[in-house]
Parts: sequence; C-alpha cells; structure tokens
Amino acid sequence: MTTEMRLQRQLEHNKKLREQYERDRISVSEASILLIQFCQARRDMFLPTVWGEVDKKEDPFEIQPTGCGCTVM
Repeated sequence: MTTEMRLQRQLEHNKKLREQYERDRISVSEASILLIQFCQARRDMFLPTVWGEVDKKEDPFEIQPTGCGCTVM
C-alpha cells in the first residue's frame, strides 16, 4: 500500500470521527425518561392487559369494512 493511500484512508477516518463527535447527544437518563414518556402517552393495541380491550372501530390493525360489507363469490 502506498503512502498516499494510507494518508487518504487516515483522512477519511478522521473525517468520520469528526462527524461523530459533532453529532448531538443526550444522556442515557434523559433518553430513558423520554422513552418512558413516549410509551405511556401512546396506546398499544397489542397490550390489552395494560390498556384494556380495544373497540373494533379504533383498532388500526382490524380490517375495516368498506361499502355494504357484502362479499360476492
């Protein structure tokens, strides 16, 4: 490997490290609090034991009937 190639690799690596250093960061405790708040504020349809049974009209995963609801075979 030539010296120029090594220098180019080192410069690229240095550039990536600078980009990572400049990225915004938050502490783990703050991220944990935000995650807990997010989970408590949104209703999870897959956890009826926690949130209670979901009405079929409110369930986004239930196939909603369109039209008259008739099926022709």
